[in-house]
Amino acid sequence: MGDTFSDLPDALVRDLLAQATPVAERVSTHLNRLRQARGTIRQRVQSKGLIARKADLDVTREPSVVGIDGSYQVHRLTALDLCAAAAVAVEGTAKEARRHWQEPYHRIWVSSFEHSKNATNALRGLMISMELELADKAPHDLVLLDGSFIVFVIYLNQGLTSFREAPGLLREEFQKRWSEQQVLERFLALIASDRTVAVPKYSGRNELKNFLGENDLPETDGKTLATIILEPDEYVTPLPIFHFGGEDAEYHLPVEHCPRERQEQMNRSIKDMRVVFYRPYSWAPAVRLEVTAPIAASQSRLLMVLEGIKRQLFSPAVTEPYPLFLADRMVKSLGAGVAVIEQTVAQHAVGASADTEATLLCLQNYRTEGGRGGS
Repeated sequence: MGDTFSDLPDALVRDLLAQATPVAERVSTHLNRLRQARGTIRQRVQSKGLIARKADLDVTREPSVVGIDGSYQVHRLTALDLCAAAAVAVEGTAKEARRHWQEPYHRIWVSSFEHSKNATNALRGLMISMELELADKAPHDLVLLDGSFIVFVIYLNQGLTSFREAPGLLREEFQKRWSEQQVLERFLALIASDRTVAVPKYSGRNELKNFLGENDLPETDGKTLATIILEPDEYVTPLPIFHFGGEDAEYHLPVEHCPRERQEQMNRSIKDMRVVFYRPYSWAPAVRLEVTAPIAASQSRLLMVLEGIKRQLFSPAVTEPYPLFLADRMVKSLGAGVAVIEQTVAQHAVGASADTEATLLCLQNYRTEGGRGGS
């Protein structure tokens, strides 16, 4: 803790610490109000038959599970941008015979090019396409995607909208992967599959909002509310995905890359998706699961999902299903890997330059951006 405030002015530190107690009091009041309303809210949800126990259902076997996460990095040097996108797939702890799973279990792309305001969107789209490829090829019963299905649509749309204005190397890689890897077809297949589940770490959506009643409670999200009202091993049965006021009823990809019939297919799949909240243990918060229509419509498939989630949350130290937990930490290391490339680039450029000082000035790193698992 000795170095925690070393870069801050003393007066700012004093003002900061003075805010600690008022903030703590607000947080405590917020949680106490939710806990006091727990019984009423739980009774409302129960009265609709929406709370069930996983233990009341028979599990035929332990499902095989894989978690997939991605990250991107943009290191903005004085003269150029050094960029990377990557995705990794991590297997869960299933105790069954090994499946044929073709290596490598990752995808990565690294390059450098001129500064561009359109690089980040295209790079994110590239990252999503890598995640979708790994998800499609994984031969597991349950494929866990980090984040919401809707975020995948948003990032793909941003990439498709801006990649033509991105630097040439990135533009070519994005376009090549979109067509050769059939990214659209893979995405449409995964959002209609009976084995794909999206697990957002955070979501402001609250599918339980209608059960708050007139308690004058503070705004809260569904995951927090489910954590408070659910007992261990209970889950809230599938609910339609909550939509914020003013949110588009349909999601779009550029029509030149996604024909109208594919747009309609995509929106049908998203509309038919459901959200399940599941609290596996007393020491674990509820998990928000976005499940596809085939999973929501099949009790056996839903049970397979819940069983897979429970078996991958085996310690308080693992704050999300184990494959996603490990994949997240892997892709968070992408920034360190790109920093090594940055150093290698500098050493090589200096060795090949007649003006060392000017070369080093051109390679100064003044800002690094990252996202998804790397954020």
